[in-house]
Amino acid sequence: MRLLTTAFIAAIMLSSCKAAPQLATAAAPTNADSSNLKPGDPLSPLDKDGTAKSAFDNVTVLRLNAIVQRSKDMIDEFDKVAPEMRASVDAAKGKAANSPETQKARTSLAKLGEMHTITQAAKTDLAAEGQKLADSQRYYDVVVFSGMVTFVQKVEGELSDEIKDLNAKLN
Repeated sequence: MRLLTTAFIAAIMLSSCKAAPQLATAAAPTNADSSNLKPGDPLSPLDKDGTAKSAFDNVTVLRLNAIVQRSKDMIDEFDKVAPEMRASVDAAKGKAANSPETQKARTSLAKLGEMHTITQAAKTDLAAEGQKLADSQRYYDVVVFSGMVTFVQKVEGELSDEIKDLNAKLN
């Protein structure tokens, strides 16, 4: 939940978004100074009638949401199992490699590795979607997209950091 809140804050504050430089480069052709475009132009944020366009078309929303949801599912699962994982690693400190405590800790780390793999795939998939958006030559909301990117990157980074920390404690 804490990362979801962070993602929404990042969406609002694009300038503080670590992914902003990468996104700005990718998004430049489709979101470059759209203020001088007439309503209805494919790159304009406004429809012909002057109303704001949706951040993404319906199909894109479904694809992006599915990717972000995978990361959210992993961080929610991690939040549930992290205390037990950390406890199993703490219990294995100083124990023999073949001890039940060490085996349990290794099993926990393997599960964490599987979760991390899912978050890495989400990060890769979202980058591919970003490229599709940039190549589409159609308007999309780069601020909303950057919030999604930030969230997915933070989830992947948190799991990566946890793997490093737990491995360091175990070895």
